[in-house]
Amino acid sequence: MHGNGNDIISDADMVELTGYKIPSKQCQCLKEAGIFFMERRDGRPRTTWQHFNDPLSQRKSVVQDSYEPNFGALD
Repeated sequence: MHGNGNDIISDADMVELTGYKIPSKQCQCLKEAGIFFMERRDGRPRTTWQHFNDPLSQRKSVVQDSYEPNFGALD
């Protein structure tokens, strides 16, 4: 969308993206979308364009093959 990925989303853009002016509603919207954010002291959410464009909830988790040793072989 905007920025180089690490740019912080401005307050005006946050209103446009979430559709809310109230910070608590913006936070709720981001949380429901699985977008990582930090809450400032004034309650406003802060996140980067990278987090918005590639939300944690949409990232594939890497699951390693679970290998369980043959403990019976120790007897």
